[in-house]
Amino acid sequence: MNIEATGWIAIYAAVVSSCAFLLNLRTWIENKPRLQLSLMVDGMIVSPGRGVEEKDLTILTVTNRGRTPTMITNMVIFEMTWWQRLRIKPAKSFVVANPQMAGYPPNIPGDLEPLKKWTGYARPRRDLLTDWPSHRYWVGIYATHRDRPYLIRLPKTKSGPPANSKSV
Repeated sequence: MNIEATGWIAIYAAVVSSCAFLLNLRTWIENKPRLQLSLMVDGMIVSPGRGVEEKDLTILTVTNRGRTPTMITNMVIFEMTWWQRLRIKPAKSFVVANPQMAGYPPNIPGDLEPLKKWTGYARPRRDLLTDWPSHRYWVGIYATHRDRPYLIRLPKTKSGPPANSKSV
């Protein structure tokens, strides 16, 4: 097997162009918004001097880890199985109309700049969500750059205190 100089140049050009394509692909992936959701169940707001203001909250924190800003348009709660989640066809769906702390201005729609956080609060209504919190529920947001919601599952609740706890 004897490759001439033009063959080696063609191989070198193919390797360089493949690397350039992969770098372009990486840049394209990194330059869009990448949202990470974290969830706190049974959260409460404690103010200095006034004590507990609100409790039994579901607190959703969204962080934009991408390089492009986006806008959060809705906070939602879905009840669905894994098959319904795959198809985004929930059995029940709810929109959290006012996901801000009590007494604060509305935070939806909200701009989410790169490396910034957005926090939404859901106050569960026991008349609508009888088995809240349950692992069948998903909390999420809709953003302007994507047609599908970003979702995070509510964790399964444990009944009663831990085995090694003592009452005060």
